Amino acid sequence: MKKVSTWMYTLVQPIASFLLKIVYQPKIINKQVIPKEGRFILAGNHKMLFDPVLVSCGTRRKIHFLAKDVFFTGIRGFFMKHAGTLPVHSGKIHKDSFKFAIDILNQNKIVGIFPEGTRNYTQKLLLPFKRGAVTLAQETNSKIIPFAIHGKYLPFHGLRIEFGDPINIGEMDLKQANQLLEDEVRKLLIKAQREKTGEGKNENKI
Repeated sequence: MKKVSTWMYTLVQPIASFLLKIVYQPKIINKQVIPKEGRFILAGNHKMLFDPVLVSCGTRRKIHFLAKDVFFTGIRGFFMKHAGTLPVHSGKIHKDSFKFAIDILNQNKIVGIFPEGTRNYTQKLLLPFKRGAVTLAQETNSKIIPFAIHGKYLPFHGLRIEFGDPINIGEMDLKQANQLLEDEVRKLLIKAQREKTGEGKNENKI
């Protein structure tokens, strides 16, 4: 089992999250659903480069995010390799592509994934979900915690993230499980849109 370096995550995450809180003043909702121990997958929408930092504000545990292997070059690659980020190899069967993530989950740790596969620059609420998250969940018997990032990525404009209840896909068909995950994230986004002028019962500043 190959060891994954996380010293950069330990060093940078507190600083990055502190700056994010000052500039964007994000709100986090339902962070209590995130377990303090055990394996699980965090999966949700993706709009901006610093989304992983925003997601990490929901827990003090380290999150191992998945990223395309093409990003593991140069200075950015050095950072990602030592921040616990896991490479996904394009064009290979999932067991090979996700071998690092499977190892991490089998160690009862957290994996973060953006099922859209890329940042969503469109006006659509979500891009179609790829099956990576649900495949990992079934391979490792892990639950999935959906999340939704909503709001304008501008200082002091109400950026927020909401975590949904854990999903146990068990022996579900992958297509059906993937649709369930996408639907849960979509529900969280629609809820955020409806509540953008008010505050939810479980909402509080980080």
